[in-house]
Amino acid sequence: MNDTSLRARLHWLIDAPALLLPAPWGDAGQTLKDAARQQPDLLDRAQALLDGQPQPRRLGQHFEQLVHALIHASDRLELVAPNLIIRDGRQTLGELDLLVRDRESGELQHWELALKFFLGAHGQWLGPNHRDTLVRKQRHLFEQQLPRASLPAVRALLAQQGLQVTSTALLTRGRLFHGETDTPLPPGSNPAHERGWWCHGQALPAGHWRIIARADWPVPFLSDKSTTLVDRPTLIDYVESQSYPVMVLGESGTEPGFIVPSRWPS
Repeated sequence: MNDTSLRARLHWLIDAPALLLPAPWGDAGQTLKDAARQQPDLLDRAQALLDGQPQPRRLGQHFEQLVHALIHASDRLELVAPNLIIRDGRQTLGELDLLVRDRESGELQHWELALKFFLGAHGQWLGPNHRDTLVRKQRHLFEQQLPRASLPAVRALLAQQGLQVTSTALLTRGRLFHGETDTPLPPGSNPAHERGWWCHGQALPAGHWRIIARADWPVPFLSDKSTTLVDRPTLIDYVESQSYPVMVLGESGTEPGFIVPSRWPS
């Protein structure tokens, strides 16, 4: 990962709109924005921490890696525990994505993170693998993950480690890709979300396109003059050879889109 794309991803994480509105929980994204505003060198320090680190293959793990770096680089925030698995004897009660201490307020916050991409199709919002849906992810976050730290059994086990969570917050990023037919947004999704488009290959207009690697989905861009562009027939042939949608960016380099195989989402 070069310095330009790394810097772009850190900026995006700070500045991008939430995919899901966090209420009634706290807004961890706003906390990061406040920390960046208070500390002008935050992104420089986070980038220095990431230099030389291997990038995880899984996009969600890379998202966590970026968040961890921003917290470690912050004078205000302290990463107390990442990916804390809660066990009661042999029973696993679940996992807390992050425990973060706000040094200004003294609060110990439980953060949950999610990076997701969904396509509006067949009256719902489907993930590229079509088994994941926005509604399902939303329910899992709000009904299971976010309330977990407030469960009496979890609170008691945390207390044994000298930890008392005082608040819970959500950090979501991602993009919703809109098709020709409008798909209603579920309650709780952010109307100001980052947008994209999608279509089947045969509906793709003429032109030249850049295929966006999965690692670049959060911040797709036309990097430089060496960027390889493919024409419409080549792109359609490639998409039809794939099982999942392919993200692309046109020559204008504005809004990304997914081109889906004719058999998707079956």
